[in-house]
Amino acid sequence: MANGTDKGLMGAWLALGRWIGAHLMVVVPAGVALGVLFPQLLLPIKPFIPVLFAIMTFQNSLGNDLRSLRNALANPLILVAILLMVHVAMPLVTFSAASLLFGVASPTVAGVVLEYSVPIGASTVMWIGMFSGELALGLTALLTSTLLAPFTIPLTLQVLVGTTVEVDALGMMGDMLFMIALPAVAATVLNELSHGWAKERLAPATTPLSRILLPVIVSTNATGISDYLHHLTPRLVGIMLFMLVFAVLSFIIGMGLARVLSRGNDERFVAVSFSCGIRNVSAGAVLASQYFGPEVMFPAVIGTLFQQFLAALFGQVMSRMLASRSQRAS
Repeated sequence: MANGTDKGLMGAWLALGRWIGAHLMVVVPAGVALGVLFPQLLLPIKPFIPVLFAIMTFQNSLGNDLRSLRNALANPLILVAILLMVHVAMPLVTFSAASLLFGVASPTVAGVVLEYSVPIGASTVMWIGMFSGELALGLTALLTSTLLAPFTIPLTLQVLVGTTVEVDALGMMGDMLFMIALPAVAATVLNELSHGWAKERLAPATTPLSRILLPVIVSTNATGISDYLHHLTPRLVGIMLFMLVFAVLSFIIGMGLARVLSRGNDERFVAVSFSCGIRNVSAGAVLASQYFGPEVMFPAVIGTLFQQFLAALFGQVMSRMLASRSQRAS
């Protein structure tokens, strides 16, 4: 009887994970709305977000192995193309568009440039894992982008908007190591030492936990924009729309680049698309609050409102595209 009960509980647990995965388009925006409407309810969770993120990274990295990492590094041109898109092309495009709309001297332009100068977002690993992408490539791009960020962010701001900032390089690298690098390495080592047991048995059993943590993390991060959204002005609405358009364009451009680079490799297509579309907006918000005023901070912070929802949306779009292509090929 106990054995049957255990199987029933495991079945319900796995069904919950599948349900969340199938309803990301509802779960993610609901999480954002919860954080915006009830920030005080979620603020006690905020200190634990790095730990929760590390757990999620570990779970999503259980399918990784040394061979996949070697394969990712065997195509350095793909990695370089992703980094050029993230750290050069998108800052230039957004700076040009923001300057035309808001004026070159506007503090809003500095906020927009800051938002598109930050490295690839840590949640990229989660989304790539959730949509069965090439995790090794996504992780390699993420870590390289993060290590470059302490140098590329000040340089980009100085060149484009004439602003010099000091970046807490050690702090940023420490956070990325704790939330991403160490749990990913631990999961990869576990998978290697267990000869694939972690990927085949542990990963499926822990997938629901990763999907439960997603709305918790999204909701808690959304508390940072609650005050702004409760005091909207026409100008702020215009900035929101601008940031939304370019958040969408990031994914579209990323998918275009992915189509060229992947050459029919579905896993690589997913990894490149998410790597180009998701930014570490939390890092941008922290830098804006430390070194700039509210006008710069708003465009840097508002990205948290759209990014996870768009990741869920474009993840579903990619899944349908790849499924359709697979059917045509068969």
